[in-house]
Amino acid sequence: MQGNRSHNQGTSQNLPGATQLEISGLELSKTPVKNQQSRKGRYRTFTRPPTSPDLFASGRTEQMASNRLIWEGSNILTQGQNLNWADSEQGSLYYKSPVEKGKGYVTFLLTNDLHTPNPTVLEGEVALALIEEFDIRAACLHLIYAAHATQLERPWEQSFVLSNTQLERYLGLDKNHKLNKQQKLTLMLELAKQPCHLLVYISWPEKGAVGSFSVSRTWLWEIAEPILHVQNCLRDDQGQPIGEETLVGFTLNIRCGHWAQYFLNSEKRLHKSGYYEYGILSQGFLHDLMSLWHHHEGGVRLMTWLLFKLRVNHNSSLTVELLMKIAFGTSLVEQAKGTAKDRKKLVRRWETVLKILRKKGWGLIPDPETYPPQYWPFLQEENPLSQIPNDPEAAASFWAKDAFFGKGTRLSDITKRSRNSFEQLLNARLLVHLPPEIAEKLEQIERRSQPLRKKALKKSTTKPAPAKKTSTLTGKQVREFRTAKGWSTRKLAASAGISQSMVVLIEKGVDRGGQPISPAFEVKLKKAFGLA
Repeated sequence: MQGNRSHNQGTSQNLPGATQLEISGLELSKTPVKNQQSRKGRYRTFTRPPTSPDLFASGRTEQMASNRLIWEGSNILTQGQNLNWADSEQGSLYYKSPVEKGKGYVTFLLTNDLHTPNPTVLEGEVALALIEEFDIRAACLHLIYAAHATQLERPWEQSFVLSNTQLERYLGLDKNHKLNKQQKLTLMLELAKQPCHLLVYISWPEKGAVGSFSVSRTWLWEIAEPILHVQNCLRDDQGQPIGEETLVGFTLNIRCGHWAQYFLNSEKRLHKSGYYEYGILSQGFLHDLMSLWHHHEGGVRLMTWLLFKLRVNHNSSLTVELLMKIAFGTSLVEQAKGTAKDRKKLVRRWETVLKILRKKGWGLIPDPETYPPQYWPFLQEENPLSQIPNDPEAAASFWAKDAFFGKGTRLSDITKRSRNSFEQLLNARLLVHLPPEIAEKLEQIERRSQPLRKKALKKSTTKPAPAKKTSTLTGKQVREFRTAKGWSTRKLAASAGISQSMVVLIEKGVDRGGQPISPAFEVKLKKAFGLA
């Protein structure tokens, strides 16, 4: 990547008031500043380079680059060795992600040379060791970089500058009292460098009006040597330091790689020769990742992946098997298919992830036709077993009557699990909605783009496809019709020929997310209510 390190020289124009030495960071690794002001608090004050504008200054959300490179970089930092890494003929380790069904690809490689013009690509065991060292929290820094990159007009030429105090606020570490100042600084420095270990090579196919292009090996994020700010130690009469210097802060200078010319270039997008794709990042999302990473890595992996996936397609349901592989890795899912012990362990972890996502504001709607109700953890919130009498004789009579109901409508079917039901779970589909603060911002983006889409449709001569028939019956109406007749969910299930747990899902789970009832269930319910 020749010439791609030039931003270390002559970039002071982007940072007015800062000296060239401070900007480059190449000659200045520790900068106790002269002409210090009077002592305030524990440390002397420092004259630092001016930083880029703060994120989340006017709210809890911020625009963020969300192109394929950013998405895959996030996957690498969160999923690590679970991805399909391969060895090239030259011996280097790489991860390739196909584009447009294999017509193009994005390839990622690894390096330890963060501050040299021509970085060396890591091979074999050395590369694997670096992947093992990736901290899942580094994905937060990657997303922060993606947000700051959208603040620049020409991010492939301009750099953004971050301070430790900014990162501390973004990550919520300013409210963390378990770590001291030095521990926080050390942690943030290490996390800040990890996304910069990724190199990328792009072969992009023709898509729509944008022609094909390629980008030779370049950094995903290009970082200059961090500027470290230290507390002056005492000196003796000869001017020799007494004791050790203490790190009290740092400043980072970061720039996008050459890829930004094609994926963060508003001018190329205007002329239909490039892209400018962006999504929404919330501060709450970063705080969730920082608080959950230690005990719930699966939840963090899935949340980060869904942040990009749902930006691309937020109305399609996803298979449970795919979501499990993202959260826990393909090997664990395949292993669970073999033994009952592994299946139980995986299901428990899956149910925990679902509870975490709902707690953090994600909308979860199981497909009534495919999702086995016995594997839906929130069914217990509806307490379908509350109708069982406490009196032993009455309970015996209740279960005797329950036995006469058809298969799938018995109350005992809710908790009955078998190996076959686990296979059904893997093939089941789940509709996921982003947290409200992110979803609302994305809806605003969609509304702004609708006039342009309508204009394009008017120009099109293609005959529109016939409208897809949707359900006219909602979960709320089902509940109203049932209560008007004085029926229990059990009575409605028996009349409609569906399971009681499915009735609960239709009334509660499905209606919450606005997901229409399937035509097959609608017909059965209307017949039960005498509406058809």
